[in-house]
Amino acid sequence: MNKILITLVAALSFVVTNIAVADVKIAGMTGAVVGMGDKVDGGITSKFNRFGFTADATMDNGWTYSGSFTTEIKANRSFALPTSNSVSIGTDMGTISIGNTADAVTGTIPRIAAMVPGAGTDGGYQFLMGGDSALGGRPAGGAYQVDFAEAYYAHNSSRINIALPSLNGFSVQASYTPALDQTDAGANARTNTANNHVAHGEAVHVAASYSGEMDGMAYTLGVGSIMANSQGNDTDSTLGTYDNNDLSTFTASLRLSMGDITLGAHMYDNGDSFGAASDAIKASSSGYTVAMEYAMGNITLGIGHGHQENTRGTRSATNNYTGAAATAGNVYEDSITYMGVGYNMGGGVNSWVQFNSMSYSDGNHATVTDTDPNTLVAGITLGF
Repeated sequence: MNKILITLVAALSFVVTNIAVADVKIAGMTGAVVGMGDKVDGGITSKFNRFGFTADATMDNGWTYSGSFTTEIKANRSFALPTSNSVSIGTDMGTISIGNTADAVTGTIPRIAAMVPGAGTDGGYQFLMGGDSALGGRPAGGAYQVDFAEAYYAHNSSRINIALPSLNGFSVQASYTPALDQTDAGANARTNTANNHVAHGEAVHVAASYSGEMDGMAYTLGVGSIMANSQGNDTDSTLGTYDNNDLSTFTASLRLSMGDITLGAHMYDNGDSFGAASDAIKASSSGYTVAMEYAMGNITLGIGHGHQENTRGTRSATNNYTGAAATAGNVYEDSITYMGVGYNMGGGVNSWVQFNSMSYSDGNHATVTDTDPNTLVAGITLGF
């Protein structure tokens, strides 16, 4: 009996010691945000507090296999980055990522909206303060979209993304997404009712960027395109027929750095992607952001401005039951000017203060619902 036990222990020890164990890295962020202002509620909150694991190993053929997941500390799962869950294989020909990960446009275009301490408008901290400001509720395509960015920016939909190796300053990525509504916020079952979902369907993202230097100035220029099948019927388009438009988006950005100064500009145009072919008055969605930063040691100063316009088409307006929104052709205009100061306190600790002057219009100047809130938001974070 003892001989049998000794043999089993020896066999198990051999099996365990021959299991390949990948290197694991743990990273994350924790912090707090406070805000106040006129025409807003204000308070104390947090956003993007998260932890993530990454493991990678080199296979016998020299390829690198890695897997990672990041999750935010919140009551529910998120449809957007940084929440992600994917695997990737790196070869000399490029890197292939599969899972809930960034699309080609999100991962390639320089993010000018993230400039200015406090993450500009990209972080969206100023939109957490509530009040009677609708600025954070009407981005491109409505709910579940990021303000002042192209449609489906930073969505963590399940996809395949291919990133080719950078060559002479050029970087190219492409991704295929079976259905844009299949994000990490949903169930892992892959069933989809094609005629009843608010997001566009099957999508292809293509993006390219070029980075170089000229006369002491470093620059990066990026362009991207998104093409996808039409939305299904939702609360804005339930007239019995299915003639919603396909998604067709173009976006571009330029970032310039000269010493301690960085300048940037970004634009996007979703066209009539959130309208219908039968619209007598066409829908539209577009916007831009410009920003500047000045870094001096541990202190960074920045200023930026963003503007977005969204127009309801005939079909969407017919199915919307609120006053101004029910008028086709009304142009919703959102504008924000923001200034920020950031201080790197060392040890992974960063703090920032950002002032925001916001305004929006529902396109109906006879209404009295338009407000122009101002907010003062501050935060401190620890990265690990």
